[in-house]
Parts: sequence; C-alpha cells; structure tokens
Amino acid sequence: MTVYSLETKNIPNQEFSMTINNIDITIQLKAGPQGITLATVSTSTSVIAESVPCFANQVILPYPWMESEINGNLVFITEKDEYPYWENFGTSCNLYFYDLEDLEDG
Repeated sequence: MTVYSLETKNIPNQEFSMTINNIDITIQLKAGPQGITLATVSTSTSVIAESVPCFANQVILPYPWMESEINGNLVFITEKDEYPYWENFGTSCNLYFYDLEDLEDG
C-alpha cells in the first residue's frame, strides 16, 4: 500500500508541489464560500481539475481519467465527517495521496 501524507498549513489559501511516481503534482487549496475548500490539481503539463469542492473522506478527483493523469487520487480524512477546512488542517483534517493501485484494490 502506497499512501502519502501531505502537509497542509492552517492558512486559508495555499499551494504546494510534490513529485510522486515521477509525476510533478501541484495542489492549490482555497477557502471557498460557506466553509467549503476548493482544490485545483495540476501537473507540469496540464490542469487536471480546477476549483473542485472537497468533501470529507471522498476522493477529490471525480473521474478515472483524472486519476490516471497523476496515478492516484487525493482524499481529506477528517474526524466526525466534518468538512475539510483550513482551520482544522493538520489536526482533525489531513490530506492524503493514494496510489492508483490502492484505489483499485478498494
């Protein structure tokens, strides 16, 4: 199982990059309306998803073709199914990258 814990900060808008499976991935998180976090995911060559609303314990990239672009997907794991929001990043809300093989295994 290949799962990466991604460090998020307690600030409303942030961007960070990483290389996983030889793919450069950039994630931008923005505080959206009514306590919703919006995510933009891109690689060095294309924007995969822009301003996608994030929900607790659900994948961020909604379509298989998007997952194939980065060989995985991103999930906010939260306590008590609370919405992922910058005020609880790193405490009761953490962001993880799951490898595509792990997603297929269920």
